[in-house]
Amino acid sequence: MTKEQIDGPRFKRIAVIGGGPTGLAAVKALSLEPAEFSRIDLFERRDRLGGLWYHYGDKSLVKPEIPNVSPSQQEITSDNATPADEYFSAIYEYMETNIVHQIMEYSGVDFPVNSKKYPTRSQVLEYIDDYIRSIPKGVAKINLNSNVVSLEKVNEIWHIEIEDTVKKTCVKLEYDAVIIANGHFSNPYIPDVPGLSSWNEHYPNTITHSKYYESPGKFRNKRVLVVGNSASGVDISIQLSVCAKDIFVSIRDQEKPHFEDGFCQYIGLIEEYNYGTRSVRTTDGLVVSEIDYVIFFTGYLYAIPFLKSEKTITDGFQVYDLYKQIFNVYDPSLTFLALLRDVIPMPISESQAALIARVYSGRYKLPPTREMERDYLSELKEKGKGGKFHNYKYPQDVAYCQMLQNLIDEQGVRTPGLVAPIWDESLIKKRSETKAEKNARLENVVEHVKRLRAEGKDFSLLE
Repeated sequence: MTKEQIDGPRFKRIAVIGGGPTGLAAVKALSLEPAEFSRIDLFERRDRLGGLWYHYGDKSLVKPEIPNVSPSQQEITSDNATPADEYFSAIYEYMETNIVHQIMEYSGVDFPVNSKKYPTRSQVLEYIDDYIRSIPKGVAKINLNSNVVSLEKVNEIWHIEIEDTVKKTCVKLEYDAVIIANGHFSNPYIPDVPGLSSWNEHYPNTITHSKYYESPGKFRNKRVLVVGNSASGVDISIQLSVCAKDIFVSIRDQEKPHFEDGFCQYIGLIEEYNYGTRSVRTTDGLVVSEIDYVIFFTGYLYAIPFLKSEKTITDGFQVYDLYKQIFNVYDPSLTFLALLRDVIPMPISESQAALIARVYSGRYKLPPTREMERDYLSELKEKGKGGKFHNYKYPQDVAYCQMLQNLIDEQGVRTPGLVAPIWDESLIKKRSETKAEKNARLENVVEHVKRLRAEGKDFSLLE
């Protein structure tokens, strides 16, 4: 099929919001479509593409509201913060991936042969740069330092207001369809637990969230309470154990890792904070005192502050009315990329972007609205409301990608256009081994950290 064989794209003017791994997948998919889009614009609020993996900005100049339980809450930013500081990335200095690079890859773009099995943040950014070079040139326009401040649909047209973060000027543009790829690592969730607000008032800057963590040095010889047991929580707790005096990790019993090597003490869920004694009490009655710092590893809220719609996001735990986790059921000109949790973002982004591009070009026909609504409600009933709705742990993530590819194949439009990674037996096997491999890696990291502590050395990544 050639461009001449298509009467014209369903939507001609496309805006992509976000210049990270997911937004870039959208741009590539659109650029490879055999359709004459009149405009494809990507807007990235920072001065470089790369999204989460672009590690830049001074985190110390920004702090969260405490507690932070609503997607409408705003961070507290220092007056002398630059846009780079205000929009800093949530990754930290000594970070490596928690999955092997072989299953992180986009279609047709391999990690360099000298990459670590678990790449560092800089290696991932270099890989993203390689992916950018694979995107056809001259089709889409990349707009850096461009912060979307307003997105609203009026009379079938999407009106977008863009702020130039350097010049501090604004421009208003019109589009037929919008792809939101702004990620979900911006608005930290910090639960409202009795005593937490008072603690923060009396001891400001002692309560934080993993988003604002950079390196272990600040916590040297301190007693640190870690709340939550996410992948980053385990990783950072191990880093802290090099220099912290004591580390207490508050988790549910079933969340304990398979290894217990003494780098921290596990305690139950916190039911009260007491600033007077700098102590916490757990649900099983344990009291831990003399705490210097509290770090929350409690995830993030979905937040799209520029979208003028109260129905799409309410409490921040779920994005509502989505067909196949992508298309707004009642208006498919609005789509979302990579809302899923516990997945491998890059391959899934391409799987989703490939379908979006075919819909927007007119090559793929979506079901009627009522059928999409039934599909959404069925998934909502099956998975449950809130955060559960977007959870796609293995093997659900693989099945999801296969389902999207099947949709494309059923209408006979696999080629031309972007073809996302195909989950064959070897790739699925590699995915199935991810958890066991990472646990083995963590055991080695713990031993490495023990040696560093015994030798009085600062933290360093295990080679």
